[in-house]
Amino acid sequence: MRKYIKRITNMKKFINILLGLCIIGLAYIFYGSIMGPIKFAKEKSIRDNAVISRLLDIKDAQTEYHNQHGGMYTASFDTLINFVKTGKVPIIKKTGELSDDQMEADWTEPKVLSLYQDAKAAEAAARTLTGSRAARKAQEAKEMWKEAADAGFLTLNDDGTVKEFIFSRDTVWIDVMDSLYHGKINPDSLRYIPFGNGKQFEMEISCDTTKSGSFQYSFSAQTLFKNYLDGLDAQEVFNLIDDRQKRGLYEGLRVDNNSGNWE
Repeated sequence: MRKYIKRITNMKKFINILLGLCIIGLAYIFYGSIMGPIKFAKEKSIRDNAVISRLLDIKDAQTEYHNQHGGMYTASFDTLINFVKTGKVPIIKKTGELSDDQMEADWTEPKVLSLYQDAKAAEAAARTLTGSRAARKAQEAKEMWKEAADAGFLTLNDDGTVKEFIFSRDTVWIDVMDSLYHGKINPDSLRYIPFGNGKQFEMEISCDTTKSGSFQYSFSAQTLFKNYLDGLDAQEVFNLIDDRQKRGLYEGLRVDNNSGNWE
């Protein structure tokens, strides 16, 4: 009888232990079903942000390339990277602004700058001429500088030459790297997909003809989810791609000359 009772007791203990393990197992499965998607979303966000940042760097480079190449873009990363490494960007250095009185006197920025240009051209001509012709050009330059000084755009030395510009617009050329990225990126990395294990972005250009007959260029750079989400939950990645397919959307991240598909 004692053996039977002991056997029943042991069996109850075994069942209790088994039930405990089942509860732990179910709790683990339940926890995983909740935390799995949360963990995936967190890791995906980190990778998305890195890819988006790189795509925006590409867009910045393409935009400046477009500005300096007659509205065209390039489909070549070699060309784009070389442009970032060696290209220059024009920056207008501004000194002073037109006052209300100057504008009321019909002065405009183009008019002031044109006067400066004419005065400088007269000075340059005077240096290449001799005799009365040189003197005449030098006098023309002084008269134009005096006109600008009387209007309050500059000050003159006693000999009539420019002492200081109060109003000026000068073009300064700086490196594309410094202008666009402040030197904080490696241009060679533009082609590579973050978390992509060496995979590269796809980049395409196209050209359409407008109603007026002019050419309108565009570009796009993109990568599929599978190229940079490798190593994350395979089912979650499949669900993401399947959802995009069903909605007829691109199965990844893309940027063009207008915006990105995440905006």
